[in-house]
Amino acid sequence: MSGGVSVTVRVEDEGFREALTRLIQRSMTLQPVFEEIGSALQASTEDRFEAETGPDGQAWAAHSPVTLLRRGASAKKLRDRNHLYQSLSYAAGRLQVAVGTNRTYARIHQLGGQAGRGRKVAIPARPYLGVSADDRRMIGEILTDHLAEGVRQ
Repeated sequence: MSGGVSVTVRVEDEGFREALTRLIQRSMTLQPVFEEIGSALQASTEDRFEAETGPDGQAWAAHSPVTLLRRGASAKKLRDRNHLYQSLSYAAGRLQVAVGTNRTYARIHQLGGQAGRGRKVAIPARPYLGVSADDRRMIGEILTDHLAEGVRQ
């Protein structure tokens, strides 16, 4: 920087080594972050069940006339017995988090397809799993807060 002025900050300078060490340690142990993200994504997925919308904000497909006759006009989508909703969970590890369900029939509701005897019933996709734009912002905030806390300590 010839002809100008500058300030040089080195890792060895007071406080920076400790802050950098804490930051590195926090970034190496991300499981607590993924636990927090998993909990938030599960809550977001549960909210989608309540709103009957997908991660993209689109409303789920309407009930078929047969379902309406059997369950009534006020029936909630994907909430007949609440088994799918109640089975939602997350599993966090050091490098990732997964949100989902162990119900075998969950896939057909997420993706849609043919079901029933002889695969004669068309089930519309009603996506409930996924990461919305709001979820992405929330994940960014959780990561930022986690790393910032490492510097502040």
